[in-house]
Amino acid sequence: MMKVRILFLMLIAGGKLMGQPNVIQKAMRDEIDRSMRELKLDTLQPPCYVSCSISDVTYYNISATLGGILNSSEQKARAKGNRVLVGTYEMNDESLDNNLFSAPEANDIAVPLDDDYLGIRRALWVSIDNVYRSASRQHAKNVETWREQKKPLEEIPHRVFAKVPAIKLALPLPAVTFDKKKWETYLKQLTQRFVTTDYPGSSLSLRFEQGIEYFESSEGTSLKLPVQKTALQLTIVGRTPEGELVFDQHTWEVHQPDDLPTMAELDAEITRRLARIEAQTKAKKLEDDYTGPVLIEGSSVADVLASILFAGRERLVYDNNIPNPASLRADARATLENRLGKNILDPAITVKALARTHTYKGVPLLGAFEADSEGTVPPAELVLVEKGILKDMLNDRSLTSTAQTANGHRDGPGVIQVVVSEQATPRQLKEKLIAQAKAAGLEYALIVRNEELARYGILNVYKVDVNTGAETYERNARFNQFSFRTLRKVVATAEDAAYNVSGNGNSTSYIVPQQLLLGELEILRAEMPAFKEEEFVKNPLKHNP
Repeated sequence: MMKVRILFLMLIAGGKLMGQPNVIQKAMRDEIDRSMRELKLDTLQPPCYVSCSISDVTYYNISATLGGILNSSEQKARAKGNRVLVGTYEMNDESLDNNLFSAPEANDIAVPLDDDYLGIRRALWVSIDNVYRSASRQHAKNVETWREQKKPLEEIPHRVFAKVPAIKLALPLPAVTFDKKKWETYLKQLTQRFVTTDYPGSSLSLRFEQGIEYFESSEGTSLKLPVQKTALQLTIVGRTPEGELVFDQHTWEVHQPDDLPTMAELDAEITRRLARIEAQTKAKKLEDDYTGPVLIEGSSVADVLASILFAGRERLVYDNNIPNPASLRADARATLENRLGKNILDPAITVKALARTHTYKGVPLLGAFEADSEGTVPPAELVLVEKGILKDMLNDRSLTSTAQTANGHRDGPGVIQVVVSEQATPRQLKEKLIAQAKAAGLEYALIVRNEELARYGILNVYKVDVNTGAETYERNARFNQFSFRTLRKVVATAEDAAYNVSGNGNSTSYIVPQQLLLGELEILRAEMPAFKEEEFVKNPLKHNP
């Protein structure tokens, strides 16, 4: 086996190189070393790879409504994970088995919250020992299955664990003291605005995460990466005169709480959002399902592109599941891998992954990262689609074909830039929207504008009269299923912007055009629940007793 090359990535912090490991790192390294030396079960193979991770993060949560605090908590948590491969990188317990997780056992031990070296080692030992027992037996089954096939390994669908350079990376965590009292006061003052409105169910919630993610492996990789994320979410909930629910939502995402907008800016945004939901209560519902050209604007562009490129059955991510060798069924995976080198999008579209780009036009990109949770450094620029042609897809260290490489995207897309070369001004885009709708024999076209709720399923639209260009605001719509065909005919503005989109616990940052005209998209009616309740006692917020 080729010796793994060690790549040292040293960062200077406070004038000093990365120092000695702390208690957590030392416990992880020592337990991994012992596991590699001593793990053995009967006649089964020893491990060829062991890794451990510990997330040492403090979570602050505050939520408020009607000028009062609903919840204010601080929780320190340490979560662990580990991976044990038995056999070789080319043939191991994961090679012929799609179930990559070991069931937890009753004797599992949580990582202690204090820096207890022996306590941390014991918690890691229990997990590693459990995973090894399962992995060693699975490896033996895989070897037996391979022998039954009576074929060279390369002729059998299997998974290889890629070799990557080992790295040592320690990034500094900017020290931030969370002022809980200050933010409680801010949220109480801001939500006081809802007391005299028709939207008393509205709220503000703040979440701040701060800590360190540790990763150590038997290859020599050592990661100490900062975690610092802040999300302030405004939710406004109300009802129409008929009792039908209406709601609006906006989320500010930054690294540190002090990077959030000022109190005056937040207050102004609440005013704007209250006017917006007031317009919703008075708007008509979308009455007909629509198929035709749609103009997407603002943050909705990022939401739509995220759904098309990374959320569907076909997505720009390698599917590294393998067919069961004992099964007679054909591989029914919905994967784009067999379309590498072929056209999948409009030739005007280029898609790049820019994982190590941390800011764009002054906007912090929360999806940026220097190494993924397997210790793989992503390229500074990875071209996924070039002029409509599929060039590559995101991948981790599990490879199922010789065309794949480990490109450092185990944890998601990170930072994605979508460039559209077919460009027009905002005025020209609306003219093209109307012209395309007319050509299709439609009486109106649709605009989706800054609808963050699009990612949750319900949105509002602007109906554009093809004869006058006048816009009418209508509510209760939803996108039909997206596919790559949605991006077969597009035009966009030259001006772009960056947006942070959250999902599945991770943030992805999108650099996208501020306006995107799609040649054909389905938008359907959406039904919302209605609750027409009789009041027996007057609302105390609006009527004195």
